[in-house]
Amino acid sequence: MLQAPIPASEAARLQELRSYAILDSPDEQAFDDIGALVRDVAGTPIGIISLVDENRQWFKSCIGLDAKQTPRNISFCGHTILQRSPLIIEDALEDPRFCDNPLVLEQPHIRFYAGFPLISSNGLALGSLCAVDQRPRRLEPQQIAALERLARLAVHQMELKRQGRLLEQAQQNREGPLAADRPQADGRGLLTSREQLISMVELMLTQNSQACFAVMRLEFKELRRIANALGESAAASLRQVQLERLSELLPENASCCELSDQEWLVLSPFTATEAQLCALAAAITQSLHGSVSVDQQLLSSQVAVGAALVQGNYSSAENLLSDAGIALRNAARRPGSHYSCIDLASRIEAQRDIELESELRHGLSRGQLEPHFQPLFDLQSLEVRGVEALARWRRRSGELLMPGLFLAAAERAELLGELDLQMIRQAIQASEAMAAAQPQQPMLLSLNLSGALLESRALLQDLVALVDSHPLPSGWRLQLELLEVNLAQPDSAIAAQLAQLHQRGVLLAIDDFGTGYSSLSRLNSFPFHSLKVDMSFVRMLDDPQQPSNRILEVIQAMAEALDLHTTAEGVETEAQRRWLEANGFHWGQGYLVARPMPLAELGPWLAERRSDQLSSTART
Repeated sequence: MLQAPIPASEAARLQELRSYAILDSPDEQAFDDIGALVRDVAGTPIGIISLVDENRQWFKSCIGLDAKQTPRNISFCGHTILQRSPLIIEDALEDPRFCDNPLVLEQPHIRFYAGFPLISSNGLALGSLCAVDQRPRRLEPQQIAALERLARLAVHQMELKRQGRLLEQAQQNREGPLAADRPQADGRGLLTSREQLISMVELMLTQNSQACFAVMRLEFKELRRIANALGESAAASLRQVQLERLSELLPENASCCELSDQEWLVLSPFTATEAQLCALAAAITQSLHGSVSVDQQLLSSQVAVGAALVQGNYSSAENLLSDAGIALRNAARRPGSHYSCIDLASRIEAQRDIELESELRHGLSRGQLEPHFQPLFDLQSLEVRGVEALARWRRRSGELLMPGLFLAAAERAELLGELDLQMIRQAIQASEAMAAAQPQQPMLLSLNLSGALLESRALLQDLVALVDSHPLPSGWRLQLELLEVNLAQPDSAIAAQLAQLHQRGVLLAIDDFGTGYSSLSRLNSFPFHSLKVDMSFVRMLDDPQQPSNRILEVIQAMAEALDLHTTAEGVETEAQRRWLEANGFHWGQGYLVARPMPLAELGPWLAERRSDQLSSTART
């Protein structure tokens, strides 16, 4: 008989096993249900959840066999914990490792064994989930896949027991012996952990007679903005009130967990029809959209709900939650509070989004971005002072897409930072050709910088290396534009990144100023050089019903007080230019001078404009 060797990580494995406080615990229905499902799925008479300690394998559940433990040195599970894949013995008498094992030759006369390692969250094997038979057999691939899911579910149950015990201990330590008598905000046990809720979904999907139920994903669209503006405590208070409202709306036995700081997942076990689901989703959006009093302020957050109904049409929790996520995205795209149920059209649209993201990823790897350049000009003299590089993407079909048609896909695919780097690299390379058309002319090269790049240390270092290794032509300076939303992060989160760029002579500007979150208190905290005023304010200069004169006057006065350069975007008329120049704004950008153009057109345009200016100067 071949005894299993002791794993190299045995000390850590045993310590992890003891942390669950599960050895020698009483029988529990949740684990026995899993053991029974093992028998049903494998078609064997015995289903076991086995945990291996120093000297034994102990059975948390043993269905079909009257035993609680066996010595470790003769256990099959001692071999299973040495690997990450299932250990399947189709006939133990034909296997030299087990043919003379007492468990084979004597009771229970094991001939077939399938062990699925129980892997903890930190990667240690605690034991195995076993299907056992007294006769040889073979498992089909779908049976193996189902048993692997049950093994993960068994570990989830252990994790939940440990988490619950630790939470209970923490609660008692924090609040003393009277804490259990205090009313909880979630009085009927609505809120649970993500792992437990998904485990329940997986278990319900594995049942042969699959019941109808529903899942919903809820997004509070403005919670992050509230947290940034008023602090995490205000957002937490709003979340708590919303949870209490949700508890009153959901049917009995429903459960809820937090997927993120502004998204929840809800399981409604007995929702059987689409009409019931739509009525419940509508009630949630209506109730949770209402105002809440927090610290003497009325707060609210628009609510988006994405729902999916299970009627024997799902085999995995992953697909079910993915469909609910598609429906959530459809609801979140609409202004205000809305709900959406998954349908065929939504799936097709989601597939198209994925295809677009995939094509964009390939496009970035092949350098398919085509920067277009729009001049920045002096509002007084109309002389060109610089250019902003704007992203365009040439698809495989030859179609040239504007940013509004692919930036959302880049954000979903987490490609914004990479897109920024490629744009900056291509624009710097193009600066040599632009400088040749404007010899010895000081110029600014401006580009957008997304929050995704600032939040990634690796991408930021790539940017710093790019700036260090690719100097601009003589007299040129690089400017990077940030949206106001990027300043909503804690100061320390971006201060070091901005300082690195500033030390290298990179100018920093706030783009679309006036349309984002209130960050005025931070303007003087970072090394900003310029404000770019959003074109919506410039366009309103010509609106007789709602002119933006006062807003622009305040912005310019504030910029002057902070010694910040100002650029007005979207300057299209001579009247706008005159007003902006008369009120102290420095530069403009817009169709009054030129539309964005590719490099092949920009070089001749700059050369012709310089020639015209020189001729005009000579005449005067």
